[in-house]
Amino acid sequence: MAQVLSAELERVDSPEAADAIVREVEALAAGTTQGQRADNVVSAPETASQAVQTAAQQGPGPSGTAAALTEAAAQVVAPTPESPAVAKAVADVLPPREAVAPPATRRGQKLLREALLRRMKPLQALDTRAFLAINCLPHPPLANLLADTITIITTGGWIWLIGLEAARLAGVQDRRRALKLAAPCIIGATWFVDVPVKAMFRRRRPFIDVVWALVVGRLPDCWSFPIGHSAAAFSGAWILTTLWPWRAPLFFALAASVGFSRVYAGAHYPGDVISGATIGAVVAEAIRRPVARLLR
Repeated sequence: MAQVLSAELERVDSPEAADAIVREVEALAAGTTQGQRADNVVSAPETASQAVQTAAQQGPGPSGTAAALTEAAAQVVAPTPESPAVAKAVADVLPPREAVAPPATRRGQKLLREALLRRMKPLQALDTRAFLAINCLPHPPLANLLADTITIITTGGWIWLIGLEAARLAGVQDRRRALKLAAPCIIGATWFVDVPVKAMFRRRRPFIDVVWALVVGRLPDCWSFPIGHSAAAFSGAWILTTLWPWRAPLFFALAASVGFSRVYAGAHYPGDVISGATIGAVVAEAIRRPVARLLR
């Protein structure tokens, strides 16, 4: 599959060709959601590689390239055993930064990316350019390890609760009330974003978003909107700020580092981080008020 996609991208040799492919992709993906395309893949008899190969043979020039990209995106989001392998193949061909793809393939990707940015609405283009600016920063092994570590230890917001338990053992003032207040708020806000909200958007978001994510270079093997890590981080920062307001800069700096790490790793757009942070903080505050009354 990687060879098919690489060959198709090598055909993109001018801004005019890139514009034509972008228009073709928009036509192919119009009117469908991520969930609908995923369901179509599950019910199809072909393997992922066969489906992408067949799509590429639909026609020369823009038609074949657009069809191959669209089919690869559908295979990525489909809940099939092949999906992780497809995502890996796509990431090898459409890397956001490392020069692992052939020069002609990288040229085609850059031309497609610029064509896409020209057609985006201002806010969407700003979000994408911010993603590229952060994700294309130098990625030494230590920085990648740090970003991956932050992702692991902040999953679900448990790091806040572990920190509060450590504060309780250390005798910090108000630590018992803080733990009782923070636990339902952080757990509730994280669950709200990770379960009902993501379930809704993964079914209803336009399928074209997946295709454009591949062109930009975002990791395509996860649901992007909104971001659970950000919701957990900022819900915790908000709740702790209500208890220790003089430490707000520290709490929100820690939360911001979580959001930054997800963009740096190529898993989310900055807009996903902001939406997750906003929803997390709002839900946490909605839970905090009745819980605080109960504790009093």
